Amino acid sequence: MELKSLGYIGVQSARLDDWSTLATRLFGMQQVDQSVRTRAFRMDDRKQRFVVTNSVEESLGFLGWEVESQCDLQTLAARLEANGVSVTACSAALSDERHVTELISFNDPGGHRIEVFWRPRLADTAFVPGRPISGFRTGPLGMGHAVLNVKDVAPMLPFYRDLLVYRKFKLACSDGEDRRGWRVIGCFRFAESGE
Repeated sequence: MELKSLGYIGVQSARLDDWSTLATRLFGMQQVDQSVRTRAFRMDDRKQRFVVTNSVEESLGFLGWEVESQCDLQTLAARLEANGVSVTACSAALSDERHVTELISFNDPGGHRIEVFWRPRLADTAFVPGRPISGFRTGPLGMGHAVLNVKDVAPMLPFYRDLLVYRKFKLACSDGEDRRGWRVIGCFRFAESGE
């Protein structure tokens, strides 16, 4: 069992219109949902890749990682629980909101919400960029990289390297220590802030 790719990202912010402008006019994403509470965006054939939820807190809401199958999802959930991580099997309603078949969620040692899912839903229309671009290079690596600002990087490394990912992958940390591995499913960068 291994994570395939970074499937989606969610942020929390009270500045929904600013995020819409950034996502469409700068990044070139296609806005696919706009409500009082959320904005959702596409960047390829997936129904959505980026979600902004209205909140007074300005923060990362969740990272959504993809696995190949339901069996892989169950295997990961069992491995996490066996190592003391509290895992939630999310509702069908949340799976529908994320446009995936099934998902689980848990928090990493830094308190970030992590979601893992299988079988994302594809859009039935072609991607239309928010500004003239040739498209995004998503493919097998999904959205690519994740940067997490953490108070202490020490508990994060074994969680992501040994427990969550289960195979070596590229890690970059602000302390400059080389923590590179063999398989890149994207890249995690941990910025240790002490806050």
